[in-house]
Amino acid sequence: MAEKNSTMHKYLEEFLKFVATNPKDFLFYVFLFLTPLMVICGLLSLKLAHHIEQRDKERKKKATRQSNLAKTKRKMKTK
Repeated sequence: MAEKNSTMHKYLEEFLKFVATNPKDFLFYVFLFLTPLMVICGLLSLKLAHHIEQRDKERKKKATRQSNLAKTKRKMKTK
């Protein structure tokens, strides 16, 4: 366990040295990694928004249909 901990400590130390000595490279790699994830997130958000709009339209259409059916039934009962 101690060996594993020291190994992780060494990796962390090397990583922090890299970040301290090459901040531009570090930021480049961070943005290189995060940009595709942000694009995917944006696309999925647009897809979700479109799906929600379609669901709302369908519900509104269904509610209108139900109210029209109810009006028709009321008219049929009065005749």
